Amino acid sequence: MLVRSGNDQGWIYFKNGEIVHAETNGLQGEDALYRVLSWELGVFECDQVSAASQTIRENWDYLLMESLRRRDSLDA
Repeated sequence: MLVRSGNDQGWIYFKNGEIVHAETNGLQGEDALYRVLSWELGVFECDQVSAASQTIRENWDYLLMESLRRRDSLDA
């Protein structure tokens, strides 16, 4: 899935319903995913592109909760 926000863009890759890789602005893995999830707005484009590697091994629900925790700590 391609995600665009302003001049930024990132990729989030899924396999069997789980997030397996992300990349944006020179970041990969969970750091890239958390960066993309921190964007206020985004345009999503879905396609069937496979990830070249698996850099994320956590479940999507953990990743979403961790993203929210990180966002809250930035706002504090």
